[in-house]
Amino acid sequence: MPLKLLLTLALTGAGLASAISVNDIPALPPGVTAPPPRSVPVTPAPVTPSAPVTPPASSTVGPSSLPVGPALGQPHRATLVGPSSLVRGTAGTWTLQLTNTGETPIHLEHGACDLKFEVLNAAGEIVRPAVTNTICTQQLVITDVAPGETEDVLSLRWDGRDASGRPLPAGTYTLRAAFWDRSVSLRPPAVTVTLR
Repeated sequence: MPLKLLLTLALTGAGLASAISVNDIPALPPGVTAPPPRSVPVTPAPVTPSAPVTPPASSTVGPSSLPVGPALGQPHRATLVGPSSLVRGTAGTWTLQLTNTGETPIHLEHGACDLKFEVLNAAGEIVRPAVTNTICTQQLVITDVAPGETEDVLSLRWDGRDASGRPLPAGTYTLRAAFWDRSVSLRPPAVTVTLR
């Protein structure tokens, strides 16, 4: 049976194909070898270089418990202003200040609890994560910053305690904060706080 006919029968129906066995396919005559399989050249996909990812200025090594949202699309500078040292058992207050470095006004409508913070120890471990289940008023806060001006957005308080409310040992800690009103986010650079 010619090979072409066998292939046709094998492809035309399951019933006919199951009736053909390997023994029905003729072998090559003695002394004839099968041609080597043709190799198809594989062209590798072009590699397009990607732009390096630059972490925000406030990032440090390790994960974060802070919210992430789209960045404010206007030229600005966000800073966290507060004490650089804190006596254990007393609370310090840090204020997020927003400077408009562009030419158009910045207008934010946000809640009173839209500024979250976390505290890391000297080893980079989060010892006080951002609290998400805080009871907050339904107050609407409006922050308008004219070009070239600096305004206070929100403030936060930390008393040198961990997530369970236990006092942390004396040492150097990093305080990271993030403002996110579900529309835009601000990430000021982290600040170092010495706990005494």
